[in-house]
Amino acid sequence: MTNPAIALGVNDLSDPALYQEWGFYYFIFLAIAVAFTAIVPPFPSEVMVIASGTMAADEIFPVLLVLAVTFLGCLAGDIGLYLLFRYKLIRLLYRWKWGRNLHRKLLRISIRAGGATTWAGLLVIRWIPGGRAASMATAGMMGLGGGAMVALALLGALTWSLWMVGLGYITGTTTGLPPWASTVAGIVVGTLVGLGITVVMTRNRSRRGAQRKTATT
Repeated sequence: MTNPAIALGVNDLSDPALYQEWGFYYFIFLAIAVAFTAIVPPFPSEVMVIASGTMAADEIFPVLLVLAVTFLGCLAGDIGLYLLFRYKLIRLLYRWKWGRNLHRKLLRISIRAGGATTWAGLLVIRWIPGGRAASMATAGMMGLGGGAMVALALLGALTWSLWMVGLGYITGTTTGLPPWASTVAGIVVGTLVGLGITVVMTRNRSRRGAQRKTATT
């Protein structure tokens, strides 16, 4: 979900002049940023997506275009991350210190996400902070293939795009705030929802662990 450390630059991202100046190139950069976030979760592409939803609410550009670009970027990034772990291509990054650090960070996120081992579990963990990367990395390490992987990637990219763009669009149309403030509101809501889901999942894991421990004693 949304990254908590994303407050800087929100006002600039919500400036209509930014899109008028960049034009079509903005959407190319948006797709690349969204794809890049799959591999580097701390990269705050969520800010751009939510801000784009806010701008769509102000009819600066079509909301369907924002959704389409976000979906394609998300899908490309997710499949790329899956392939890196499925075929162990991630080891190519071991040549550089930043690559090794990145691999360790992705593994930590996957472990904290709860060790999902089912298709449904991999889809659910996408809703927690860092869960998008954890879902596809885990799917790759599990060797999930065929229709299950395709369905996970397509449905995951669709729901993530609808949620992120929707946060900006709904706050932009309902709050009556300036675009930058609506973007901040969307970020806050998304972060709180993600943290809430994390708390619920953590409690469920702890409860199941306690039940297994009791059963073995």
